[in-house]
Parts: sequence; structure tokens; C-alpha cells
Amino acid sequence: MSRENVDLTRAAYEQFSRGDFSRLFEANTDDFEFVTAAEMPDAGTYRGQEARDWILAYIHSFDGYAQEATEIIDAGDRVVVALLQRGRPRGSDLPVESRWWQVLTFEDVGVTRVEMFSERAEALEAAGLSG
Repeated sequence: MSRENVDLTRAAYEQFSRGDFSRLFEANTDDFEFVTAAEMPDAGTYRGQEARDWILAYIHSFDGYAQEATEIIDAGDRVVVALLQRGRPRGSDLPVESRWWQVLTFEDVGVTRVEMFSERAEALEAAGLSG
């Protein structure tokens, strides 16, 4: 199953890299958890619709927003993703980019948890891998 998780993740981020988030929650369970990095606005743990609302609000706070996976690591029932986010904050002409790490947790029914990290070592540890 882990190869399928990596393939699903890769396909999703190929779409996200083009700024296409139309299938953003397709693989997520109804009650999935989204855990922001401590450095993110309104940091915390969000579940279900509240998680979807937080993510969509974040995406819509930018013009031209896109996420590119620069590395994808198979960790069994988890997938670690290095992200490059690009966009322009709404009302600004200044392009910004940031780098983050995500750990996606999969179960047979889909993605049950997404965790954000600012550091690679933290993400690898959360996925049960050594840095």
C-alpha cells in the first residue's frame, strides 16, 4: 500500500503545483486532522470541516498560490513531503515563497492526518524515520 500512497501524493502535488486545488480533499477522510506548524497563522489542530475551512482560507489568502513537492519520502503508512509554496498575499504585488514539510498519514480509507513542520528532522521523526 505504501507505493500507492506515494503515487497518490505525487499525483496530487503535481496538480497543486499548477495551482489546481479542485481535488484537494478527495483522498481525505471526512474527519481528517490537520495540524499546522507552530509558526503558521492560527496554529493548532483542526478536524473535519474546520480543517477544510482553515486550509481553504489559507490558500485563498494568496493570489497565484501553488504548492510544489520537492521531495516525497515513503514511510509506510505515512508519506513525508517537502513543500515549496508560492504566491502573492492578497492585495500585494510582492511574490513570496516558503518551505515546509508535511507528514500525511494514510489508512485504507484515505488520508486521516496531515501535519505541517518547518524542519525536515521534525517531519522525519513524526513519520518514524531518523534524520
